[in-house]
Amino acid sequence: MEIRKAVDSHDIAQAALIDKALLGSNVRTDYITSVAEAGGLCVAALDVEIKGFCCLDHGYFFKKPFVSLLIISPDARRLGLGGGLLAHSSSAYSEVWTSTNTSNSAMRSLLAKAQWQFCGEVCGLDKGDPELFFKTS
Repeated sequence: MEIRKAVDSHDIAQAALIDKALLGSNVRTDYITSVAEAGGLCVAALDVEIKGFCCLDHGYFFKKPFVSLLIISPDARRLGLGGGLLAHSSSAYSEVWTSTNTSNSAMRSLLAKAQWQFCGEVCGLDKGDPELFFKTS
């Protein structure tokens, strides 16, 4: 397993392809590209094939470092890539934030395992599925 900052257009394209495969649309490709250009895209590779990515955005959440996307290909889940991406992305900062919906039990489990601190919830963003906010401890 290799976790690293995205270094070239191939890394960005692979991250966008993973996102498109899961989302069914390329609506976030420009966003992923802009985060990469700002130095906030990390990728996770298995046997040199990129299997996941993490967007760390500095302008997204009250100008605090914020993990806005963490996506792992279904065939590479439960192999430590998500935890590796979280650790790598947050290692240079005293505080990093993220959020997830209540329904996203996989992300909530990952954040608990990584010992991120629950900070609160906001209702009404997604009807019937509150947004839960976390930060590094």
